[in-house]
Amino acid sequence: MKRNDSSARSRELGVELRKRREAARWRANDLAYQLGWSATKVSRMESGERGVSEVDAAIYLTFCGVLREELDDLLNLAREGSDETWLQEHGERLTDELRTLIFHETAAVTIAWYEPMLVPGQLQTEDYARALFEFARIVPEDRIDHAVRARMERQALLRRREPPEFQFLVHENGLRAPVGNAQIMHEQLLHLVFLNSRPQCEIRVIPAASGPHGAWFGPFMLMRYQGHGPVVYVEGLTTSVFLETRQHIDAYQNVLSRLDRAALDVARSRDLLARLASEYDRSEEEPDEHA
Repeated sequence: MKRNDSSARSRELGVELRKRREAARWRANDLAYQLGWSATKVSRMESGERGVSEVDAAIYLTFCGVLREELDDLLNLAREGSDETWLQEHGERLTDELRTLIFHETAAVTIAWYEPMLVPGQLQTEDYARALFEFARIVPEDRIDHAVRARMERQALLRRREPPEFQFLVHENGLRAPVGNAQIMHEQLLHLVFLNSRPQCEIRVIPAASGPHGAWFGPFMLMRYQGHGPVVYVEGLTTSVFLETRQHIDAYQNVLSRLDRAALDVARSRDLLARLASEYDRSEEEPDEHA
C-alpha cells in the first residue's frame, strides 16, 4: 500500500489527532501556521488520507499538550498507521474496551459477524455476559462488573438512530452451549427473537446439520465503510488481529458467502430461536431428580 493511501489504522489516528486539537482549542489553520505546515497537511493527517510519521505525530500532539503516557499510546498508532495487518494486544484491558475495535465498529456502514460457539457480544444479555466472564476466568473477579458494563455500553451501537446494517450468523451449536443456567439461556434466546425483529439487525442461524462449519471457521467480523476499504477483525484470547489486504478480505468474504448459503433465512431462524427458548424454559421447570 502506498504511503499516502488511507488505511483503517491511519483513519483511527486521524480521529485521535483531531480530538486532541479540539481539546486544546486550536483551529486547524492556526495549528498548521504555528507548526509551519500547510493547512492541507493537517487536514489530510486528521482525515487519514496520508500516512503520518511518528515524528510529525509527536510534534502535533506535543503542541496540543498531550502528556507522555497518552502520547506513547497514540504514537503506536503512527508507527503502525500504514500497516494493512496488525495485532492488537489486549494486555490488562478488556477486549470490548479496545479503542480500535470500537472505533471501527462505530464507523462501519455494514457489519457481518460470524460466531460458531457463543452468542455474539453485541447480542448478549447482561446475565449471559456475566456468566460467560465468570466461566472463562480471563477477567479478574473484581473487574467482572466493569467488563459486563463495558459490553452493555458497546451495544448502544444497535440503538443508534442510524446504526450499521448488522448481519449475525450464529451457529446452532453456540445457541445450545449452556452459559450459566437454563433461565439465563431462556432469556438470552428470547432476547435474540426480539432483536431479530428490529430493522438493520439480521440474525440467522446455521443449523448443526449443515456441516462442520463451526469446526473449520472461527469467529470473525467483516466491516465495510463508506469510501474506504473493508476490515476483518479476528479476536483471540490475548490478541486481536485486524486485516485489510485484498487477499485476506477475499478469503473471509468467501467464507462468509459459504456461511450465508448454509444459514436459515430470517423467519426460520426466528422460529428456531423461539423453539430453543422454549426448550430452555421447559428444562428450567423440570424438577431436579437429585434434589
